[in-house]
Amino acid sequence: MLSPGRKRLFYLSWLTLFGMSAMGILAIHYLQDKSVMGVFKAGKPYFLQVTTGLFFGSLTSLLAALFIKGRRFKSVRTFFEGLIGDINPNMAEILFFSVCAGVGEEILFRAGLQPLIGVWPAAFIFVLLHGYIHPYNINLSLYGFFLVAICAGFGYLFKVFGIGAAITAHVVYDIAMFSILKYSHQRTLS
Repeated sequence: MLSPGRKRLFYLSWLTLFGMSAMGILAIHYLQDKSVMGVFKAGKPYFLQVTTGLFFGSLTSLLAALFIKGRRFKSVRTFFEGLIGDINPNMAEILFFSVCAGVGEEILFRAGLQPLIGVWPAAFIFVLLHGYIHPYNINLSLYGFFLVAICAGFGYLFKVFGIGAAITAHVVYDIAMFSILKYSHQRTLS
């Protein structure tokens, strides 16, 4: 039996994968002067996209882990560790949640919205909607602005390499951060 938090995350993951992907595809089809298939086929060869995404996702997750390990960000780290700890996902679930988020969110924000509003506005809206920029929590907001830069990086990956690079980087980032926070939370409990 799934816990309510884990069950909700499964539903949100499916909604992200299919709902956000659909919104992105609709934005490409109706609001851009491009074909949907053209967007997915554009860019560098997929091997290069995936390789670049793996590198960028690994690098940014390492930087983010170092960022939140700082003493100043202990409250932010503790908050996220608690969220992950409540769900306590196994590795298969971490992969599932990360793939759903990486695919759905990148298709919507990078392929669907970014060509209409730009790299940095799309990155800012993405982070704002995730709740990382909070007027009463300066440490969370600082982390949020750091994430805006990472998301802008996803945006530039999309522009230069293609959607596969942005999706891969996002998936790798999420897998790494889920895992780091999960195991960090488990260490604090022992």
